[in-house]
Amino acid sequence: MPKISIIIPVYNAEKYLTEALDSVIAQSLQELEIICINDGSKDNSLKILQDYSLKDSRIKLFDKPNSGYGATVNLGIENARGEFIAIFEPDDILDKKIYEILYKEAVENDLDVVKCNFYNYWAKKNKIKRSGLVARTAREEVFNPKDNLLMLTNHASVWAGIYKKSFLDKNNIRFLETPGASYQDMSFNFKVITSCQKIKLINKPLLYYRQDNPSSSVNNPQKIYCVCDEYEEITKFLNNNPDLKKLYNTQKLVNQYRAYLWNIRRLDKSLQKEFLKKFSETFKNFENEIKENFFDSINKSDYNMLIKNPDEYLYKVVRRDLFGWLKSRFRKNK
Repeated sequence: MPKISIIIPVYNAEKYLTEALDSVIAQSLQELEIICINDGSKDNSLKILQDYSLKDSRIKLFDKPNSGYGATVNLGIENARGEFIAIFEPDDILDKKIYEILYKEAVENDLDVVKCNFYNYWAKKNKIKRSGLVARTAREEVFNPKDNLLMLTNHASVWAGIYKKSFLDKNNIRFLETPGASYQDMSFNFKVITSCQKIKLINKPLLYYRQDNPSSSVNNPQKIYCVCDEYEEITKFLNNNPDLKKLYNTQKLVNQYRAYLWNIRRLDKSLQKEFLKKFSETFKNFENEIKENFFDSINKSDYNMLIKNPDEYLYKVVRRDLFGWLKSRFRKNK
């Protein structure tokens, strides 16, 4: 049995694929199963994968019509034989020892999940920047996420960890299969974090997360409602698990509010009003679930404006803050 099955969903990734695959093959941990799934690419990705599969017998290649990220990763999970599952994006780059380090931690501590920090990486600028999104919740010890709800405010970074296959199967955790959608790591990550009992976060960055791929989901403003699909799946999951809902629902609502606000800010002005209607109606439906501690994280007057006067919210919150938000993003990316 392989120690880790690495699932690589590939769609039109020829520009970065060789570098990504080289970083997988060079891993210090050799007992790997490398599951490459071509999701109907229209570029030269399949040929690259075929060439690499001839070089390395650990590569298991699937070629199928395009069905989206979620369905592609799920196919990989179903066919994986490894003790642990890893998910790797074909535009990122791995540290040579990432899987050796993660596997050692997982086995020694009998973990459901172990994740590491990562670098943000800009190839054109030859720039890397250590992410702070894991460091603030990383701990030296093993812990249960219910004792550290900040875990749910971390970047999902599903590609920066490994997951015990038996844990995923026991809890029926898979990706939402929404054709053509984005952000399908949100509901997967939420289910993983809230269902696991033992997790460890490593502060050391062991992956280079590419920031300048123009095809990345975060650079596609046209997928207006993909974030909503993910949170509808999370809501359904909590409603089906009342004990988990008691623990995590308020943090879910905080995250959902922030995600919707982030989403509306990135949209073209012509699309903002359309999404605002969804934003407002969604939280009106949650009014009976909003507890006072929700407002420890969310501005209460802004929230009330969203519910009672969405048009005012658009101009006084979304567009008022947009310039400052863009300036902040620009400074971070310089």
